[in-house]
Amino acid sequence: MKTTTILKKAFLISSLSLSFCACDLNQLPQDQMTPENSLKNETELKLYINGLLPMLSGASNVDNGASVAAGRMMEKTDDVIWPTLPDYMIGKRSSTQSAGSWDWDNLRKINIFLKYSVNCPDETVREKYNAMAYYLRAQFYYDKLKTFGGVPWYDTVLEDNSPELYKPRDSREMIADKILEDLDKAIKNGVEAKSLNEITKWTALALKSRFCLFEGTFRKYHNIEGSEKFLKECVSASEALMTSGKYTIDKGEGTDVAYRDLFAQPATNNASDVEVITAYAYSISLGVKHNTNYSIINASGNQIGLSKAFMDSYLMNDGTRFTDQPGYATMIFGEEFENRDPRMFQTVRCPGYARIGKTHDVNRLYEAMIISTTGYMPIKYIQSGDYDKQTSNENDIILYRYAEVLLNYAEAKAELGTLLQTDLEQSIKLIRDRVGMPNMDMAAANANPDPVLSAQYPLVNGSNKGVILEIRRERRVEMVMENLRYDDIIRWKAGHLFTEQFKGVYFSTVTAPSTKYDLDKPAYTARNANFYIYIGERPSNLTEKNSIGLNVGIFLSNGDSGNKVVNTDKVKTWNEDRDYLAPLPSSALVINPNLKQNPYWDSPSN
Repeated sequence: MKTTTILKKAFLISSLSLSFCACDLNQLPQDQMTPENSLKNETELKLYINGLLPMLSGASNVDNGASVAAGRMMEKTDDVIWPTLPDYMIGKRSSTQSAGSWDWDNLRKINIFLKYSVNCPDETVREKYNAMAYYLRAQFYYDKLKTFGGVPWYDTVLEDNSPELYKPRDSREMIADKILEDLDKAIKNGVEAKSLNEITKWTALALKSRFCLFEGTFRKYHNIEGSEKFLKECVSASEALMTSGKYTIDKGEGTDVAYRDLFAQPATNNASDVEVITAYAYSISLGVKHNTNYSIINASGNQIGLSKAFMDSYLMNDGTRFTDQPGYATMIFGEEFENRDPRMFQTVRCPGYARIGKTHDVNRLYEAMIISTTGYMPIKYIQSGDYDKQTSNENDIILYRYAEVLLNYAEAKAELGTLLQTDLEQSIKLIRDRVGMPNMDMAAANANPDPVLSAQYPLVNGSNKGVILEIRRERRVEMVMENLRYDDIIRWKAGHLFTEQFKGVYFSTVTAPSTKYDLDKPAYTARNANFYIYIGERPSNLTEKNSIGLNVGIFLSNGDSGNKVVNTDKVKTWNEDRDYLAPLPSSALVINPNLKQNPYWDSPSN
């Protein structure tokens, strides 16, 4: 259905709305408008809140939306592999690089709104927009908590001489409790009606579900007291959404296309409110566009690829483990797609792949091998060829959807030890039904935990070990490229996964002058999807479209055979005592000596 344009317009009006901003808490600006004499009616309250809506995406600046989409879809993790590694994987983060994450101007805008919204005499209207502001403050502090741990809590508007500007950090426990308080206020007075592009009661419940799962599991796996409280709150928030009757899993046009279509709808038929709770909206007519097609499929784009470890996570279509298949690690490209979870075909270019509105074209598979870092080129979010030009996509970017809530619910109950098979029937089964996959069997999972997942997540133990691992698999597959994987690894204390050599498609031994690889399924060999890797000069019978040079355009893990690899010259590192939190910026520590640096990070005094 056609969505509202509130969030689209927010991009355009945010620079015009009440602009009370500051680069940090120690630089308070001269307000461009007088709040004491405004915020007196719904029009003014709405204008102000609309100016804050870009915060929903985590965007700190108003642009045409391209950076918002890139940040959410193409997060650099062990799933989405870029040609270059992020600083956090190679030990290059420092206190001189954290200033952007220490930005407090949005908090000041929120607190100004909450202070002066009392100017509106209509209590019902006032509480409606206050609920949105409480949501935004909760999200602001959730981002800070994930990044830094405990930070100073401010719920009032500070002046230049306010002593609170120089207060120490408040504890993680205090910040988490305050986030819960704000979310509960947002839920209590939030808009009951569904609205894709507004902050509603359901948006706040979705964030509460996400935040409480993060905090509960972070505390559990990092040995911090209080995990049970937050896991129970996650279950409660998830159940509120599940019993509301507002949302379900969108099954679209059938098991073969429903998952793919959920993310590739054009602006004339934006994100479905059957499943999507809140989305960041785009529209070419309003000049709010993103760059996904170009970034992923163009050789001049980001050249990202999905990792072999991620691809191995997909089950067989009968629910058994792919990694139990003999020789799974060295299967050729065509074979590894045989009889797999249908989401695999709807997430990556695969044998038989066709662009939306087109028929199968083997050149699309060649492009994947040449352009993508791993050969596993994503198709999630990719629209038709009409949107291939730079910054021309207008499909909505989903911020919260019902499938995540169901995953949160199942994981929280499993971690609490209260999960039953009937809970999986109400959660995981609904997600899998979209693509015709069998439900998860709790007893079978716990009786035989996956050894591959056990090695990836060694801290998981207890009687629910198997089902916890399987829920993590389900989350990884269902939510890939939705800006959750980094946070998941942080809360599970699994940072070692960032240090592994990321691998791509497997190729058997390359011999001179060239070796042929059929990229289609064995049943499709008549289509001649023949791709070549050559040694030395390209043979005259090959073209740049269907071939690539060994150790020139492609590097393999064993030299002349193995998995496609990148960044082999980079040494990855992860400090288990330090890297789960970012350093506070040194500039903030100089301005406010009462702030203490996170453990094992540098500070101005050393």
